[in-house]
Amino acid sequence: MYLDSEGLVTVGCGTLLATAESASALPFLHKGNNQPASKLEVEAAWRALFLGHQQQKSATPHKKHTAAHYESDLRITQATANTLLDAHLDSDHLHLKLIYPKFDDFPDDAKLALFDMVYNLGAGRSKTRHHRAAGLMAYSTMNHAINSGDWAKAAKCCFRHGIQAERNQVTAALFERCALAQKGRSI
Repeated sequence: MYLDSEGLVTVGCGTLLATAESASALPFLHKGNNQPASKLEVEAAWRALFLGHQQQKSATPHKKHTAAHYESDLRITQATANTLLDAHLDSDHLHLKLIYPKFDDFPDDAKLALFDMVYNLGAGRSKTRHHRAAGLMAYSTMNHAINSGDWAKAAKCCFRHGIQAERNQVTAALFERCALAQKGRSI
């Protein structure tokens, strides 16, 4: 259990633990002896981590602490981490198919880029009269380009704030490769 770069209590490969109660639903073990943690221990660890939420969230990118700075002594097994990751990816796949009706027919590089984006941003919601769009749904220009098959434009519109520059570059490069392949060229 650790705080992510936004100060959210997280476990495994980025699974959000929104509340102490949601954390206590998972089978945590103590780091040193691999003994099961009680519900009260898990909830106490969650609350202790959450104390760093505001500091981590408000820190500038170069002042944010790594996950190791905030991690607790509670762990999940690799099997539990894999189960959580699989469930997250299955959910993301369903959301991607709702946002992009032809998602399953997209080039593999586009699928990889979009899985990275939805995993990082969440699917979000469309703009309404009272709320701004959020998550992947907030990328309306990119989403329109993708649904139109304009991979070059998608590459120009996929920048995310708050992540490493290299990760943005890789995502853009994946869309650019789709554009090149679409034109009959290869890298």
